[in-house]
Amino acid sequence: MRLLLLTNLYPPQNLGGFGLCLQRLCQGLEALGYDPLVLTSDAPYLGPAGLDPRVCRSLQLLGSYEGGISRLGDSGEEQRRQQHNQRLLTKILKRFKPQVCLVGNLDLLGLELLDTVLAQGVPTQQHVGFMGAPMPLHQYPRGKGSYGMAFASGEVKRLLHQQGFPVAQQPVVYPPLMQNEPPQASQPRAGALRVGYCGLLMQSKGVHVLLEAVARLQAGGNGQPLSIQLAGKAFAPNYEEELRDYCERVGIRALVQWRGFLEGEALQSFYADLDVLVFPSLHPESFGMVVAEAMVTGVVPISSGVGGAYEVITHGRNGLLVPPGDSNALAEALHWCNAQPQQRQAMGQRARRDALRRYTPRQSALALHQGFQQLR
Repeated sequence: MRLLLLTNLYPPQNLGGFGLCLQRLCQGLEALGYDPLVLTSDAPYLGPAGLDPRVCRSLQLLGSYEGGISRLGDSGEEQRRQQHNQRLLTKILKRFKPQVCLVGNLDLLGLELLDTVLAQGVPTQQHVGFMGAPMPLHQYPRGKGSYGMAFASGEVKRLLHQQGFPVAQQPVVYPPLMQNEPPQASQPRAGALRVGYCGLLMQSKGVHVLLEAVARLQAGGNGQPLSIQLAGKAFAPNYEEELRDYCERVGIRALVQWRGFLEGEALQSFYADLDVLVFPSLHPESFGMVVAEAMVTGVVPISSGVGGAYEVITHGRNGLLVPPGDSNALAEALHWCNAQPQQRQAMGQRARRDALRRYTPRQSALALHQGFQQLR
């Protein structure tokens, strides 16, 4: 079955986890027999585009994600790019003749592209990977063809249903793990507690709360050594500078290693080298893919649990939940992990089993496949 995947950014050019989620969903559908073509943009400031011949990067964004998100601010140029994108999509629909379409994030592209696909009668699912609707309620496609949403978590679905979107019968499709075959579990080691964070470096992710918790532990004189690894891109450069300055001021600079953006085997190695992954978001997350990825290697997650992240962790069984923004509670959770290595390791084993049971690429792809079947 010919599948068109339409989205604004696609790996290896990526920001956060949503692009990776779409890539893994596409790979899962391909394993079920789908023939994919990806239509996306080329954003060189996010790295090389790769050489996959099934990825067409000819869409033109109406702005930039470099150093944050910004529009062009030139209505004439935006109109020219919109017309280019419409012509390109129309040409691909005519030549490729997709039988189904998976839509991701259309920010800096526009909903007009979705209308163009639906006008051709192509059954279309849009994966909603953010805590918010991809369009205003009045623009929800009604009577424009076969359209449905698939949600990164039950919490995202609940939110949109509460806002009046007709989504009660539409599926939850969790962002899948990297692969169906599980990676090796991390091995227990003596020494400092190895704590990690992976994600965008931005204020809403709460990285400063983690550093505040570490500073509290050091100031408390507990005598329990730990090391911190921070992996991810800086969405706002000033925030990273503030984090580094804070580490210097409170005397924890030597404990913190800045790893930058990681993917593929480097990311797997990052997880495998941890005892604990902290996911301290201050605002609701749609899911928290890095939490599931860490769990599958036997790492204990500590999360603020806001939004869909709450669905991933059962407190005390496969991870720990702390109130968002509460560095005291986070420090206590880290202290427990350091002081109770055997219980922490048992929790990590349960985390691995739970993640492997719930978040395989095949499970997510099957949920999407069933959604397409209902739309056809």
